[in-house]
Amino acid sequence: MTRSLINWLLAGFFLDRSRWFLWVPVLYAVGIGAYYSVLWHPSLYWCGWPFFLISLLFFRFVRQREGLLIPVLSLAIVTAGFSGAILRTEWVAAPILQKKSISMVTGIVVQKSAGQKSVRLTIAQPEFELASISDLKKIRVSTRSDVRSLHPGDKISVKAVLLPPPPPAYPGGYDFQRDSYYKQIGAVGYTISRPEILTRDAVTLWARISSMSALLRDKINRYILENSTETSAGFIMAIMTGDRSHMPKSQLEEMRNSGLAHLLAISGLHMGMIGGIIFFAVRLVFSALPTLALNHPIKKWAAMVALFGICFYLTVSGMSISAVRAFLMISMVFVAICFDRTALSLRNLALAALLILVFLPETLLSASFQMSFAAVFCLIAGYERWGHLLILKSNQRGVLRRFTYYFLGIFLTSLIASFATAPFAIFHFGQFSVIGVAVNLIAVPIMGFWVMPMILIAFCLMPFGVAAVPLELAGDGISMILFIAHYASGFTASVLKVGVLPLSGLVVLILAFLWFFNWRHSVRFLALGAAPFILALVLFAERPAILFSQSGALFAINDQKYGTAASTFRSERFERKRWTQLLGIHEFERLTNWKTPLFRCDGTGCVYLKNTKVITFLNNAHTIKTDCDRADIIISRVPVPKGCRNPTKIVDKFSLWREGGHALYLDEKGNARLETVNSLRGDRPWVPLVYRKWLDANH
Repeated sequence: MTRSLINWLLAGFFLDRSRWFLWVPVLYAVGIGAYYSVLWHPSLYWCGWPFFLISLLFFRFVRQREGLLIPVLSLAIVTAGFSGAILRTEWVAAPILQKKSISMVTGIVVQKSAGQKSVRLTIAQPEFELASISDLKKIRVSTRSDVRSLHPGDKISVKAVLLPPPPPAYPGGYDFQRDSYYKQIGAVGYTISRPEILTRDAVTLWARISSMSALLRDKINRYILENSTETSAGFIMAIMTGDRSHMPKSQLEEMRNSGLAHLLAISGLHMGMIGGIIFFAVRLVFSALPTLALNHPIKKWAAMVALFGICFYLTVSGMSISAVRAFLMISMVFVAICFDRTALSLRNLALAALLILVFLPETLLSASFQMSFAAVFCLIAGYERWGHLLILKSNQRGVLRRFTYYFLGIFLTSLIASFATAPFAIFHFGQFSVIGVAVNLIAVPIMGFWVMPMILIAFCLMPFGVAAVPLELAGDGISMILFIAHYASGFTASVLKVGVLPLSGLVVLILAFLWFFNWRHSVRFLALGAAPFILALVLFAERPAILFSQSGALFAINDQKYGTAASTFRSERFERKRWTQLLGIHEFERLTNWKTPLFRCDGTGCVYLKNTKVITFLNNAHTIKTDCDRADIIISRVPVPKGCRNPTKIVDKFSLWREGGHALYLDEKGNARLETVNSLRGDRPWVPLVYRKWLDANH
């Protein structure tokens, strides 16, 4: 029985030999994921493992046995992903500010983005008046001064309050410090003086190229602000230059809640629309010239022109990760046309994913990478199996039939993309849009047939200063999309908040989907066996009973019977919002209004009774001795002396300072478990130095 099962698996495996390449980026991603999962910083010596495993392939003993060859080759790809992440981490290594500082800063502005109330500046090669600040490579500061005359490439001097990049809002949450590390941003903050322009010449060649690109984006943004309405300007800037900072928060929230937020990120949709419009327009012009059309490959020429067009679009978009990924995918489509190959295939998608992961392995952890590749993967896999039926039906006679199948295609595309991205939306944001499929059915055609053609025309006319009319027309279409988003987000059930999906459940779900769609033969149905495990991991996922911020100013209690409540609404707004996403709630109740006999407060602190456990929250040191005698768990904003031995768990000011935010888990038997932000990250270069020194001292 066992041997026949193994033979059946191997038979299906070898029948799908043509699909093996699809697993190369998956295995490479497994190696990257392993790197970010370990709690220590691997040294460069680990990079020797891929070479060792590849060297084994030269032995005849391994090459002649497929039972050894395939596992060794697979392991080599996994270790290559692990090593690639190590090399990337070492390549971008840069100092990080460890404590709050105030100093005069002199440096070159490499990026400028305007928001509603402030302007955000990214400054490279900063020099500091304060000698205690190490040589940071980049900093990012916000300013409310009038900086309209300031452009990327300018060297400025300004006084600023500098802070370390913010840590995750809760254990296991999105790591902003890791994101800043790979962008080589060593500090963030705000200015307390007006920036003074010293020179307007960038120093190095790369700095000049970067400043020219940033300056072009800045000029486009200023032209948009001068020639567009306040309502549509932020949206237009988002899809033309990738700068969403000028969009009001209400618009962003409505777009997100209605399932239309993907229209704001320069991704495959926008790149495909721009490239498609250029391709079909150029081909139409060429086909109108009989001599050219009959004697030359005008389809390939049109593909080359479209390739140059999307290359320019990538340059002015700021080259974000989503834009680069979209460019790689769409460019492969046009390159495939030039070489008479299939334009859209899972092989091309796998190659695009592999290229991005090789050069930017940290993007594996980003929501944009995961959601966009999941959507495109499921769309290609779906249309690979059933798309030919739609094409055959839509090509039959009748204009009405063609329009019907066009909208059916949009509906199916929205449906597939929504289901493909839903697990990632839940994992990163604790929610997903229920109404998104219906809303996209209306908004996507407006975007494709109205807004994007006007945007392309505006790009062409901007050098001549006559792009106001197409921008106004694009703004009319955008106003319709914003109205749809506002109307859709007003429904009570437009967004379903379910809480953050556990990482283990997401990983198993991804592997099951890949196994089912990557294989063509019956072996793929083994993926269905993962369904019970996924269901169990999701249904039995733990939620923290108490969350405590690093500053100690905010804590929240999550009680299954009495609901959720937070200690304050005055500070730590960002942390509180991230906690609502984690727990899958709309908003916390105020602890002062929380109606439960298990919780009470006085001037010195609070007491919470949960599953026979006495948990105290201390604001000052007056009752420490009393609480040490009666409490099982102490959470304190002040230091707790070492003589306090009765509590099983103690979280005090030094614990928060050293380990970041805390999450306390309590089961029905009263067992308590603590997780901290830094304990789940370990000894990594982006983790604050104080925690890494503490680890070295205690291990």
